[in-house]
Formats: sequence, C-alpha cells, structure tokens
Amino acid sequence: MKDFRFDYDKEDDVLYICNASKKVKESVEFSEDIVLDLDSEGRVIGVELFYASEFFSLVNDIVTKTFLENINDVKVDCRNYRNTYWIISLIFDYNGQEIKVQLPPLRKSEYVSPLIASCE
Repeated sequence: MKDFRFDYDKEDDVLYICNASKKVKESVEFSEDIVLDLDSEGRVIGVELFYASEFFSLVNDIVTKTFLENINDVKVDCRNYRNTYWIISLIFDYNGQEIKVQLPPLRKSEYVSPLIASCE
C-alpha cells in the first residue's frame, strides 16, 4: 500500500500509521493496544499501536523505542484471509534495511460496528 505516513510518540510509546490519501470512516478498537481505522468500504487504512516497542519486542527484539524513533518509512500490507481475518504486516525501512513485523491475526467477527450493535 502506498501513501502511508507515520508518527511515533516515544514518551507514550504509540505508533500511528495511516494512508494519507484515504478518509477514515470508523476507528475500531480490537484490543487495549491495537486500533484500526477503516474506510467506507471496510478496508484497513490506519493502524495505531499503544506500547508499540513492548509489543514489537515480543516478536523482534530489533524493534525498540530508538528503532521506532529512527525509521525512515513504513509500509502496511493488509490481507484478508478467507474474509474472516485481517493479516497485517508492517514493513519498516530502517537504515536501508527492511524489517517486517506481523501483527497477530485480527478476527473480523470480533468487531461489531457500534451502529449495528445499537440496533440489536
């Protein structure tokens, strides 16, 4: 995916990545640490990770606060798996190296739009 911009807040350890050319329709909190932004067609166009360095260090000890402060670019690869899960990978450009980190699969059925939930 292209046109992504990112911001890392070292003090709060929050990483936000979004597609700058898309408009957010809805933000979905999947856990205390992961929020996804969706467009009007339900596609993932933004990812917000709280305690980002702690989260990433569990799967790749290269990704520290210093690493996140100094990334040159980041790409997001989001795939639908059997229309049941979002499989999201973040590809960091750090000092000319590509470092890929995959988020845990996010089950779409765990998310129910507040608009739909209020009608049930």
